[in-house]
Amino acid sequence: MESEKELQKRQNTALFINTTQEMLEDEGLEQLSIRKIADKAGFHNSTIYLYFKDLDELLMLASMKNFQNYSQSLEELSKKNSSPVDTFTSIWDLFCDSIFQKPDIYYNFFFGKRSDNLKVIMKKYYDIFPEERNTFTTVIESMYFENNIVERSLKILRPLIDEDTAVTEDNLYMINDIVVSFCKFKLEQKCKDKSLDSDILKNMIHNMIDYVCEIKR
Repeated sequence: MESEKELQKRQNTALFINTTQEMLEDEGLEQLSIRKIADKAGFHNSTIYLYFKDLDELLMLASMKNFQNYSQSLEELSKKNSSPVDTFTSIWDLFCDSIFQKPDIYYNFFFGKRSDNLKVIMKKYYDIFPEERNTFTTVIESMYFENNIVERSLKILRPLIDEDTAVTEDNLYMINDIVVSFCKFKLEQKCKDKSLDSDILKNMIHNMIDYVCEIKR
């Protein structure tokens, strides 16, 4: 059972994360600072460092609020008896649906300073907000909680080796790098120019995956 001190710590951690998430929506990633977040939450700025290593960690945790629809969609996908090919392409399609809605937040999360430490970030977040954690198949679960986007993609790409695709043991890492790098490039374009059509960008990634993996849909 949680002690009063542990409960208070968890409540304060949740308060800072929720406050940051609200400010991300209102002001954007580049406008936030420890002092501004602490002021809005009603604390001295030094208090935040009792709960988070720095602003980057807090921003990563607050960004997780944007994963709820994506995570729910993955749970729905988990209920289907999908082939490895369908699982791979569906996950990328769902991912693209999310990232182009809030490109700056997702770019920072998957390609920013803390993007090689996702497993730790996500564990901490779901410890604070366990009600938001969805249930996945073993394959999707292992993908979702990998350390970075390269390992996430590799987890669902590897099963395509045994399918009717171009993916082999010899080219596995090369194809994975192409898929992730192309996605990063398109997300960078959206970050620089928000007027770009998200559906067109998503379709480009969709076509690229089909081409390099020789997937027939």
